[in-house]
Amino acid sequence: MSQHPHLFSRYCMHCGQRLVSAVPEGDTRRRLVCFDCGFVHYINPRPVAAVIPVSERGEVLLLRRDIEPRRGTWVFPGGFMDLGETAEEAARRETREEAHLEVGELELLGVYTRTAPGIVLIVYEARALGTPSAGHETAEVAWFAPDAIPWDALAFDSTVAALRDWARKHGHPVPEDLPAPADL
Repeated sequence: MSQHPHLFSRYCMHCGQRLVSAVPEGDTRRRLVCFDCGFVHYINPRPVAAVIPVSERGEVLLLRRDIEPRRGTWVFPGGFMDLGETAEEAARRETREEAHLEVGELELLGVYTRTAPGIVLIVYEARALGTPSAGHETAEVAWFAPDAIPWDALAFDSTVAALRDWARKHGHPVPEDLPAPADL
């Protein structure tokens, strides 16, 4: 979890005093603890929700990222959940924001864990409703037939894993030696 942004917290969010790395009473792991008020600052994974939109022709929609990390690589629409929304709502919102696209009924494809950045990715598949266009974090959108997925240019290991699972679920061949994108 070395890349998790909360690992760099220095002050207690309750009282503002300095946090110390310690094993709290009754725990077995080091945590960030405030010895002034007793608050334990847990570093938990952050949920991300995503959709693999599928056209009537069976093609998947991928977006070329126009933001870091991994700018210029391909990914399906997705992003961090906001407080107060469900995973399904977040997946739909991210698809609207990144691809200006509505999708039909969501079907859970899988849950993927990226331990280094502390992310739990919840991926759905859904029928695309309408014509997509690039959102403000997207350089371009493109439809890919299952045999044309740009495996060597996908953004994350979880992107590869989810698209691999989608392709296998629908009986499409998957390359044996898939590339391993940077674990960002």
